Amino acid sequence: MEQIQYFKDVYSKFWANQTKNYGYEAYTQRLVQMIGQSSPQRVFEVGIGTGWPIGAALKEKGIIVDGCDVADNSVAVAQKELGNREGIWCGEVSEYRGKILYDVTYCVRSSWYIPNFYSTLKKMISMTRPGGYVVFDVMDKNSLYCLKYRMTGIQERYFRFLGIDVDERYGTNFISVSRMRRFLKKAGLSYKYCGERKITGNSDRYNTPKVIFVCRKEG
Repeated sequence: MEQIQYFKDVYSKFWANQTKNYGYEAYTQRLVQMIGQSSPQRVFEVGIGTGWPIGAALKEKGIIVDGCDVADNSVAVAQKELGNREGIWCGEVSEYRGKILYDVTYCVRSSWYIPNFYSTLKKMISMTRPGGYVVFDVMDKNSLYCLKYRMTGIQERYFRFLGIDVDERYGTNFISVSRMRRFLKKAGLSYKYCGERKITGNSDRYNTPKVIFVCRKEG
């Protein structure tokens, strides 16, 4: 609950001021292509934030973008920017009780902030129509970035033990790609996945931990 409150009160305000500077770079462009490749009419974004840049890019393609986020100030911006006050709402996706089955549900650049992403993913699958797609990215548990992140955490705990102040940070959740593959197979989804470096061409193995999954819910 403390981490959720942090995103409501602190991170969302920071993000609202950063989205335009954040840019529409290669990785984001590819995410938009993956979400829109089946020519969906209506999609749902978990962790929609302010709706920019991904929701805005999809809207330009004529796609209706619904979504949710825990930060009410971000939701207010997204509702205005995407022209959708009914379909974009404040809360967690587990609270969804609507009747719509979406062409695509997706969660990108957000899964590592969600404590139990598998539970979120089950909900996303249930909200997707037969023949529709579920798209998401995760931080690879076996990446060098994960190792670096954990070593930094050990260093910070040591500093605190010595009484040295360090900035508080909230946990990033890493997921095993092999475990995710088993989960998707058990859920009956066909899928493809690829790493961040393949998309961006970035050779920095220490800072490219993302893996993107595009899954089809069989009819």
